[in-house]
Amino acid sequence: MTEFQNNVENLLKEQGKTKRDLAKKLGIKENSINRTLKNPGIGLSKIDMIAEFLEVDRIVLLSKKELVKEPDVEFQRLNPYDTTNQLTISNLSDTVNRNSKIIENLVQIIAEKIPDKKD
Repeated sequence: MTEFQNNVENLLKEQGKTKRDLAKKLGIKENSINRTLKNPGIGLSKIDMIAEFLEVDRIVLLSKKELVKEPDVEFQRLNPYDTTNQLTISNLSDTVNRNSKIIENLVQIIAEKIPDKKD
């Protein structure tokens, strides 16, 4: 399963939508949806239609979720009154925000370089 397909399927599940609904939105047969999602040459127009259907930006569909999701660091365990911990929390948060923006920009650049094929 491709990262794109995995992202789409996870969002469908989270939103309580089905592949049948997505196929209808794309104007394709229901039995073609898996092939469409696996297609490495899927056009940007289709990606944009899927993003619109799922009410997300296309970058969400094209990115590796584990790289751009919120960090799992448990800041609550750190003593908020300890100055060192305050700096650590602040630095970690800044780093995560910067890295997320860098990754989003890279994915956007890559997505723009993918030729828009008419399916």
